[in-house]
Amino acid sequence: MRLLPSALTSSFMVVLFLINIAITAQASMAGEQSGESYHLDYQVELLPEKGGAAVLVSIDNGELLRKMRFDNSSGIYTDIHANGKLTIKGKQVFWELPTKDARLSYFVKLNHERSPGKFDARMTNEWALFRGDDLIPPVETFELPGARAIAQLEFKLPAFWRSVETGWPRKKDNVFTIDNPDRLFDRPTGWMIAGKIGTRRATVKKTAIAISAPAGQGLRRMDALTFFNFVWPELHKAFEKTPQKLLVVGAGDPMWRGGLSASNSLFLHSDRPLVSENGTSPLLHELTHMVTRISGKVTDTANDDWIAEGLAEFYSFELLYRADGMTKARRTKIISALSKWGNGVEHLRKTKSTGPVTARAVVLLDDLDKEIRKRSNNKFDIDDVTRELMRHRKVSLEDLTQATQKLIGPKVETLNSPLLK
Repeated sequence: MRLLPSALTSSFMVVLFLINIAITAQASMAGEQSGESYHLDYQVELLPEKGGAAVLVSIDNGELLRKMRFDNSSGIYTDIHANGKLTIKGKQVFWELPTKDARLSYFVKLNHERSPGKFDARMTNEWALFRGDDLIPPVETFELPGARAIAQLEFKLPAFWRSVETGWPRKKDNVFTIDNPDRLFDRPTGWMIAGKIGTRRATVKKTAIAISAPAGQGLRRMDALTFFNFVWPELHKAFEKTPQKLLVVGAGDPMWRGGLSASNSLFLHSDRPLVSENGTSPLLHELTHMVTRISGKVTDTANDDWIAEGLAEFYSFELLYRADGMTKARRTKIISALSKWGNGVEHLRKTKSTGPVTARAVVLLDDLDKEIRKRSNNKFDIDDVTRELMRHRKVSLEDLTQATQKLIGPKVETLNSPLLK
């Protein structure tokens, strides 16, 4: 093969470079001409007689959103159909969209047992309580660079059901606006409830709060709403960033007896108290998870779940204390009791944060708060560290250490504990 002279080679490379710029510009222009957005509509028909929902996903512009893939390893998605090109390989579903009016439909099973006889999603003939995370599966999308979705979620309810609630702003009737700044492809996650339900509402510090439960399920909606009215301002001060809307849902047995948080909503079993006998609040624990969205990093050598669970449990009574919901003496007793419960814990990073590990983590975080206040002459406290960790979301001991050192300098004595080795 004959080689090109160097000057000709340079000219050839310049031409290729210009062609590449032209192709990129053309693709960008295509996005700009379409406004770089496409309409994404979720239509959900709840079918209690089948224990699930029929879902239709409609997209007006397949030139912007071209391909989609999702995993069906759980097997809860059946009767899958679409126009364009639909390919199902084992548990993987691949969809190549047509250029206009793309449609994907399927049936999703909503009943789910977290443990035998205990449900974390349930549908009866009179109501349904579930998560949008299951309603719409996590998807991997292939779109034109810069393209974004304008999304909404619409429910069709059985004739005798009253209403539906989600953690998303209501557009009208049973239609909700789905807008997640963290995603290009907006997906309606979080807790949802529909049917013969009762709801109590209030707006506190610009957050619209709704407490919803099926009729006759025993959730004390007004108690919870009153609780939020005096605690929420302290939560807002601590974390500064609070959601536009919060939905709290609950029900009795056979729902799982605990609390579960999502990005804009949380579930609490009807029998769970707002404040436990040990002084901590299950509701504020889950609320801290929801607002901060902090989770612990897990590696081959360490599990830092203790940070997320420790902070959630710490704020579950600390916010109540700051709102004058308990005395300083009561707060001291809570710390003392948690210290005794976690007394046998030797390492915080070696296991998932069980009850005793979380209890011991709270004591350590309380000591860290004291050290920060003392060394900064009360200029900073644990809230400043938490807000920094909220920027990371998935955090490690190193992240916690660096966030603290930014405030008070090196050699943080509390974080040099044998518990963290």
